[in-house]
Amino acid sequence: VSETKSHDVPMMYAKGRFGYRNVEAKGFSVLELSYSGSDTKMLVLLPNERNGLAALEETLPSVNLVELLNRMGKGEVEVYLPKFKIEFSLDLKDVLTTLGMGRMFSNAAEFPDLLESNEPLKISKAVHKAFIEVNEEGTKAAAASGFSAKFRVAKAPTVIKFKADHPFIYALVSQDKGVYFIGRVTNPA
Repeated sequence: VSETKSHDVPMMYAKGRFGYRNVEAKGFSVLELSYSGSDTKMLVLLPNERNGLAALEETLPSVNLVELLNRMGKGEVEVYLPKFKIEFSLDLKDVLTTLGMGRMFSNAAEFPDLLESNEPLKISKAVHKAFIEVNEEGTKAAAASGFSAKFRVAKAPTVIKFKADHPFIYALVSQDKGVYFIGRVTNPA
């Protein structure tokens, strides 16, 4: 967690061909994890320095994650990644009301095509929930699931080691649609 503080956390290991790039000028390495059947990728941005998360967060606005994804090279990588699960929940009532759709939450709501009777109907609550879970079974997200890695014998003479044993940033990115989600893992326990 810091230079003087650490936690034991369950880690996963995989060796295979992954998208990888060391962005030395900005002080981080990035690993690409693919979702099977989807163009969505998880990028894991790992600071080169153990206590480099704050510097990476300052640099992040200047990093085009879609362009970074397009420039990833494939290589034989040993991946050490902690298991983690992030959950997020947002009450959408205020957001939808601000967008001019607040009537659906009031007694003046009209949904004539939803019911055959003329009973009054209104929306009591609208919630957006999302989760990201990374474990041995793969990476799961709200809109995509299944972590795929092509395992085969290394052809390259060197194997890259990507060991996420300190805080890092992750992002769900699509080449077509851009960045869906960005978060940080500081304590996966």
